[in-house]
Amino acid sequence: MEETTNQTTSVIKSFDNTFESGNLVDTLSQVGEVGLDYALELSEAAPIFKDIPVLGLIVSGTKTVANIRSFVLANKVLKFFFGIKDVPIEKRRKFSEEYCQVNREDTAVALLSILDRLNNQNYVPIICRLMKAKMDEEITLLDFNRCVLALERTSYTDLDKLSFFDVDYYEEGVAESFESAGLVYLSVIDPRNLRGGPKMRLSRTGRVMLKFGQEHPIDIDAPRTTRIISDFG
Repeated sequence: MEETTNQTTSVIKSFDNTFESGNLVDTLSQVGEVGLDYALELSEAAPIFKDIPVLGLIVSGTKTVANIRSFVLANKVLKFFFGIKDVPIEKRRKFSEEYCQVNREDTAVALLSILDRLNNQNYVPIICRLMKAKMDEEITLLDFNRCVLALERTSYTDLDKLSFFDVDYYEEGVAESFESAGLVYLSVIDPRNLRGGPKMRLSRTGRVMLKFGQEHPIDIDAPRTTRIISDFG
């Protein structure tokens, strides 16, 4: 138990040091985006483990099926650091300080937990783009938090359909999933199905996700309205 606790503490400290102080450009430029999925298959003597020790700590001693999760987490961490490699250290530190102050938890612990919970590794670049938007003050920390929570509740196969909801739209299953994640809201109420039933439209969180997470041109401050369709009279 004590050994596990010590290893967990080492992982958190190493992640924190890399996030707030690590010069990621030189190291991750050697790997390249195409090589990310193969980088962790290298030996532990590889530069990627030497320069980003948190990766080696996560996957060290993986000999059981249970540690597949550790390997997957290491892949997510590698993709995460690749995604923010060009962000100046000062911006990373400022984000870390604000995140810790607002959320009242250690930033490194929180980010590792977020990465671990993501149900698809392809969400990691989206997290990075949202984080950069926060660092550039294009969105608030609350926007970032809500988008992260939405990603945890959304299927990756559904996310490609988020842009459909820029207008009043409905698709069974997808609409309900997005609504529960806070990405869309009920924009057309049609109780008698006069014009095809109820419709959904992007909420602010959905617009932030679409613009900054998925790089889709859209106004994040569009007004929110709900129409009620009725044959009354």
